[in-house]
Amino acid sequence: MSAVDEPTTLASTIRGLDAQRLSRLLTLRPDLANPTPRDLAEVSSRAGTHASINAAISSLDRWRLSLLTALAALGDLTLAELTDAICQGWPPKPGTIRADVADGVSDLLDMVLVLEDSGHLHVIQVVTTHLSGYPAGLAPVSVMPMGSEEVAERLAAAGPKAHAVLERLVWSPTGHLPNARRTVTPETATTPVEMALAHRLLRPLDDDTVILPREVALPLRGNRLLAEQPSPTPPAWPEPRQTALVNRAGLGTALEAVSAMSALLEGVERHDCALLASGGMAKRDARTVLSRVAPGDDGWVHLAVAAAGGFIGADGRGWLPTSLADRWRTDSLWGQWVSLRDAWRRIPQFPGSLDNTLDASSPATARAWRRLVHEELSTAEPGTPVKAGLVADRIRWRQPGTTVDDSLVEAVLDECRVLGMIALGARTDLVDSLTCADMPERTDEVILQSDLTAIAPGPLTPDTATDLALLADRESTGIAGVRRFTRTSLRRALDAGWTGDRVRQWWTDHSLSDVPQGLLVLLDDVVRDHGRVSVAAAGALLEIDDPAAVEAILRSSLATDLGLRRVGPQVLVAQAEPDQVLAGLRQLGMSPVARDSHGDVFSAPPPPRAKVDALTSSAPQADPEGLAAALLNNKGRGFSDRRQLLAQLHQAQQEGAWMRIERVIDDGTAVRQTVRIMAVAAGAVRCVIRGGGGAAVVPVSRITACQPA
Repeated sequence: MSAVDEPTTLASTIRGLDAQRLSRLLTLRPDLANPTPRDLAEVSSRAGTHASINAAISSLDRWRLSLLTALAALGDLTLAELTDAICQGWPPKPGTIRADVADGVSDLLDMVLVLEDSGHLHVIQVVTTHLSGYPAGLAPVSVMPMGSEEVAERLAAAGPKAHAVLERLVWSPTGHLPNARRTVTPETATTPVEMALAHRLLRPLDDDTVILPREVALPLRGNRLLAEQPSPTPPAWPEPRQTALVNRAGLGTALEAVSAMSALLEGVERHDCALLASGGMAKRDARTVLSRVAPGDDGWVHLAVAAAGGFIGADGRGWLPTSLADRWRTDSLWGQWVSLRDAWRRIPQFPGSLDNTLDASSPATARAWRRLVHEELSTAEPGTPVKAGLVADRIRWRQPGTTVDDSLVEAVLDECRVLGMIALGARTDLVDSLTCADMPERTDEVILQSDLTAIAPGPLTPDTATDLALLADRESTGIAGVRRFTRTSLRRALDAGWTGDRVRQWWTDHSLSDVPQGLLVLLDDVVRDHGRVSVAAAGALLEIDDPAAVEAILRSSLATDLGLRRVGPQVLVAQAEPDQVLAGLRQLGMSPVARDSHGDVFSAPPPPRAKVDALTSSAPQADPEGLAAALLNNKGRGFSDRRQLLAQLHQAQQEGAWMRIERVIDDGTAVRQTVRIMAVAAGAVRCVIRGGGGAAVVPVSRITACQPA
């Protein structure tokens, strides 16, 4: 057979692709490019595997899947015949339906799921095995089909009761019927099913199954090929409205989300959050932390984002911020929010079920749902109203094989509202923005009030926010959150190495008004008490400047617990470690300071941090254009050596020698095996695999290399 007469096959089609079409194939079916194939023979072998075909069909939207189903149901068709079949039985739709069919078929041809031969389109055989047993719910063409007029006459003669039975099989042609091969005539039929059998409107498939012939099903459908009229496009988004207002509202929510994350990290650092045996955070501790983060269930979203983004982690002591959280605090406002958006897509918990467990049984599925909704929102214009039902319908169109729960989509949209990607019921430009010019400038000024509180008029610079978090306790959520100065908070700053003069200078430098007198009085009281009792490392050495305080300490239970004894008029020695002594004295209401072995005051150590595993990135994907060019440059290897390969296999069969072959298995990966060739026939090799692998039948097309073992 000459090259001109060579039939169109999967292998010949891939062999004839130019660089542009080959690059298109590798783009539409990325599994063919990863791992990198060595030649076109390997691409062809992978393209025909069940795993690759299943992945390709799963990537089709409803329109292209409908076209593929129609071709599988009706057999070889021209493009015009396929268009007529798709439109048959439905009212005419405005638009360029023929152009839409041509575009869809072009994609199927580019994916090599459909081949074209002499103007006719046909589905490759392996694809049909991945569609339903009866594509489009149609039985195969009958051996002796009836004409349309005969079908109409037999339907009328069978009567309405038989007609009702047939209606049940219109979209699923087979049904269970005991003794289906019984002999029955119109005169002896006693039931509607027997009447349908008698008039050949139903035919026995085996002893227990009947099938509705194709020529009967189509008239009962009104000649419709598909149960629903396919649409070339997904359900349309509504028109955008008040885009500027929606974007401003979304930006405000995004800033609130950044502030909430800062509050959460601060709360986890200050509060001892216990680690559950299952790996989550104790619910009481989580609620305590989230009380200063966000109202209601929104706090669970921020907690899940913190865990998924690696901002908090667990060690033996419980939950703590990580070093990644410290870097996040110093990032720009936009960088901080983008980190939250990226972390949100990695949350492993199922939407609608966020809680303190911080874990899930199917994290890949949970992430897939957030990815699907996020990608769908990216197709809308900013300001577009968003409803869960519409988003679910669009996902059903793009992923026709996926069961979509509207409540699940609604839960994902609620999370998007917490982060600012949806505001005022509409999509904001934060869904897919790479930059944001409207982010406000950070400020280093605060408003000090006479009630011992401080209010930030806007986002604070990282250094100012860190200092304020040390000096004052958070009292409310939000960007302009309220913080209160207390004896405990100021003592915390002094323990960290601040002095009274430094605190006063900080207030002076960052206050928009004069420092209230009440704050200065509070600071003087704390400074006066701070350090009146000092602790030195000996086991621990206590130096006390107040004789009355010495007596009070020795009379307390602390003296026994810490093993205190007097070594001088105002000097005590403890058997406990310095940090235990400090904690005990603070429980007595004192304000001790810590000193090193030389007697110098030292600052409190930096807060501990949990270790978190580095976030793994996906494996790099091959460049389709570059790979296509490389494969075409190496085009001769593989296909042109096929005759030589067959000769090697025949020789190995005759000699009974062991051969080392490389072949592509069903999941598209290449394996190496040592085999003994038993027979070569009908394009396949029967062989025995060394090492107890048993016998196997390997298509020659999947063997990419062969050499003596």
